[in-house]
Amino acid sequence: MKRTLYFGFSFLLLAMAFVACKKGNTYYEDYQVEYTAYNGTTLQFLEEQGSVYDSLLLVLERVPNLRARLNDPTDTITFFALTNNSFTNATDAMNAVRSSANKPPLFLEDIPQPLLDTLTYHYAFDGVYDTDNLKDFIEGKEIRSIDNYRMTMKYKVTSASGIVEGGQQQITLSDMNNSIFQRYWQESSTSVVNIRTTNGRLHILVPSHNYGFSKLAKFLN
Repeated sequence: MKRTLYFGFSFLLLAMAFVACKKGNTYYEDYQVEYTAYNGTTLQFLEEQGSVYDSLLLVLERVPNLRARLNDPTDTITFFALTNNSFTNATDAMNAVRSSANKPPLFLEDIPQPLLDTLTYHYAFDGVYDTDNLKDFIEGKEIRSIDNYRMTMKYKVTSASGIVEGGQQQITLSDMNNSIFQRYWQESSTSVVNIRTTNGRLHILVPSHNYGFSKLAKFLN
């Protein structure tokens, strides 16, 4: 009986692998382009995800103009959300430098308001930007954030299981640092893309991202 079950399970795995191979690269790309629809605003989505975005929500409390837009169902805005890790990465790096200079540690609530506004605005963009309308820009597309700061979004598909561009769709978000030379840019990839909310698009940056694109350690030391 066990031999029969083992044979049947093995045959099923082989059949699934054969089907996946026949579908080819476009299957994986087309599958990933599906949007996750959420019946609510971008802010409501973030608030309903448990504690994952606690640090972001704390920051948004201090940036009321952006918070209001993310919660306005009549607005249209694209936002790159950050998990708690991204803020921990930034404050840890900042405080490591401060410690070496015998300065006391700072936390999110200590960040000066103008700097907090500026860094947070760089993750928000007027209109809708997702993988579907970025994929034709091979070198990426320069887009101004809501405070008119130059950023770049670039579409890419990772490799998976030996299939080139057969993996996850991503958007690379880059802080251009007011330079046309990419060697001066700071970039970060998404872990989730194309969440469709009632007031725009939401993408989630990878947990390794450093809030402010590593600028906290530069400006607060």
